[in-house]
Amino acid sequence: MKPLLAALALGVAALPASAFAAAPVSAPVAEGDLQKLVALMAPEDSIGRIAGRAFDLGMDQQLAADPKMKAAYDANPGLREQVGGQLRGQFTRILVAALPSLRGEIETILKAELTPGEIADTLTFFASPTGQKVRAEVYEAMGNAPGQSPQEMQQAAMAAVMAKMTPEDYPALMAFAGSTAAQKMGSLNPKIAAASQAWALKLVAANRPQMEGFATRAAAEYLAKKKGGQ
Repeated sequence: MKPLLAALALGVAALPASAFAAAPVSAPVAEGDLQKLVALMAPEDSIGRIAGRAFDLGMDQQLAADPKMKAAYDANPGLREQVGGQLRGQFTRILVAALPSLRGEIETILKAELTPGEIADTLTFFASPTGQKVRAEVYEAMGNAPGQSPQEMQQAAMAAVMAKMTPEDYPALMAFAGSTAAQKMGSLNPKIAAASQAWALKLVAANRPQMEGFATRAAAEYLAKKKGGQ
């Protein structure tokens, strides 16, 4: 989660604003703009998918680091799918249920640094067809390689975004990249990254006993059914 929201915040802010001469986007400030913006930056469906992929990677790494556990799973080929599938769903549900608390922290960060007009400008861009394309490519790139470092993930996301941009996207990119909103979003990256990481670590620590117990029960149920079917 650490680079997840940070990379999206930097998604367009990292573009070379000096190359653009257009004026900032203008949009009326409406009640709830901040909440709408954060919801676009931290969408439930995208984060849920990435959480599932990150869980699979983490489980593979855990098995590789524990020879005894790996041997047990190798001896029971269906165990990985059974336990992993159930745990993945449980993990994703826990994360999505806690998402409002992360959004609240990000709202606090953005509200302290952005003016209402800058919030509206950022929302206007992210809600535009070009902004939607940026968000989709950022989350797709992250989901494809959840084990990368924050720097590697950001580079991959930016490469994916720029590869999909067309001449029709340039006006919106130019307008937003030249705005104070884009510049501030770039400077907020470390704060958003730190908040995301702290939130994720706290969530994992709070739910570790529950998840470990769930894994033990799922494995025992699978092995009991397998033994009973022999």
